[in-house]
Amino acid sequence: MKAVATDRASAGSGIPLEALRDDARSMSAQEFEARHGDAFLLLSAISQHASKDSFSTHLALLGEEEAQTGALSTWVYPLRSEVHVVTLGRSHECDVVIPDRSVSRRHALIKREGTRFLVLDAGSSNGTSINGRNVLTRGAGPPSPLAPGDTLRLGSLEFTFAPASAVREMAVKR
Repeated sequence: MKAVATDRASAGSGIPLEALRDDARSMSAQEFEARHGDAFLLLSAISQHASKDSFSTHLALLGEEEAQTGALSTWVYPLRSEVHVVTLGRSHECDVVIPDRSVSRRHALIKREGTRFLVLDAGSSNGTSINGRNVLTRGAGPPSPLAPGDTLRLGSLEFTFAPASAVREMAVKR
């Protein structure tokens, strides 16, 4: 079962999927990719402060003293960098900023080789895995390939790797 983050972990460099809706509907696939990138990490998160008339799925939060509900939404983290290596971590110096305590300041690296994406752990405290298989630390062996639909776990958070075409299609349907 995937861990679901709360809205505390959804900030950083992530944006709500709904924020891409207008571009997804008005732009061609090529224009969308040029503006937003060609690969993304997706995170399901619960926003405890969302209105009930939003388009999100609402869940009852267990373990709370008072009954509360939260909206399940999808946060999108574009994998963009000025170089061919994207850094992921809690630090604001990373390309993808994930402000969650289980994520190290500099947690993982995603390297692009042509159309392939490869992952290395950057010496994180809580580890990195793809589909349940541990990713090697930089210098300890070859990077692990990342394919569309794969689950990338950083600390206690699980992201889904998706190409621009899938993100655009999801945003159009929102």
